[in-house]
Amino acid sequence: MIMIGSQALAHLGISQERLEKADFDVIMSPEDFYKWTERYDKFIKSLVPKGENKYKAIIIKDGRKIQYEIELGFDGTSSKFLLDNLYCVTYLFSTDVLGDLYNVLSPKYQLLTKKSHIVYPVHWEKNISDYHFLKECLGDFNLIDRMKEYFELRNNEAKERYKKFKTPKLNVTNEDFFSSKLAVDHYFVHDDIHEMVKHHERPVYEMMKSNFDSAWCEKDKFFALPYDYQIQCVQEEAMAIALERYIVPQAEGWNDYFDCYHKSVKRISTTLCSGWFRTFAIENYPTIIARYNPNFVQEFRAKVDSGEIKPYEGKTLADIPDFHIGGK
Repeated sequence: MIMIGSQALAHLGISQERLEKADFDVIMSPEDFYKWTERYDKFIKSLVPKGENKYKAIIIKDGRKIQYEIELGFDGTSSKFLLDNLYCVTYLFSTDVLGDLYNVLSPKYQLLTKKSHIVYPVHWEKNISDYHFLKECLGDFNLIDRMKEYFELRNNEAKERYKKFKTPKLNVTNEDFFSSKLAVDHYFVHDDIHEMVKHHERPVYEMMKSNFDSAWCEKDKFFALPYDYQIQCVQEEAMAIALERYIVPQAEGWNDYFDCYHKSVKRISTTLCSGWFRTFAIENYPTIIARYNPNFVQEFRAKVDSGEIKPYEGKTLADIPDFHIGGK
């Protein structure tokens, strides 16, 4: 049996407070699962299937409620791959609260597990935190064939599990890309908002384009830019999204400006983008968050008041909610 998830990070130094709240995420063979359910039958208060090879179990023992997320190693699954390569993918032993002994998934395979589904907005805040915690612990390392095989299996399972999440097409005109209906009222042209939050004489995304009529940005041009410009490119997109989708229309916690920025970075890192730009945002997430500009809403509001940015044709400033300065 293999321990994965938050409890498997205990030996790397995550907080005790988090461990006390964390589920036990474990991998078992079908045979071990059957024995486990028999052994702890009197403590199991619920056992619910969550997928083709996954179960959620609630155990109450000695007055303590414990939740298990159990993954079964059926043929062809990534969990079976780990069980078949047990002593190559684990690095120590640990006991759970029931006293069972588990092999603990090694940090490299924990990182690959996190990476396999980090582009999907499910438990994302915890996953991105764990992913960068593991990156910091491990540093750079080369993937061997076994790791590549595991990641491909796990990644394909995540694609199937989260296939409902779609990303927009970028190889379309700006008009088609930005005309998709937002869940909130739209008050300013998206590119005009970019002009208001730019770091340089022009928004960084314009430095990545050959065709200004298309939403497509070029990878080679992006990676030819200085690193600070690359970070600023993601920041400008996040600030524009935060203003457009949360702050100006006063939607979904709009007055906590940092939270709006963070939610926008999350969208860039998951369902709003795909490919290399999304990967860059994920891999550089701590820097993008650390460089947050706490004055971006105040600066934008000043430009609205001075007339530097105009509402959509047919709308006036009177149509725009009176978003105030004073968020976090």
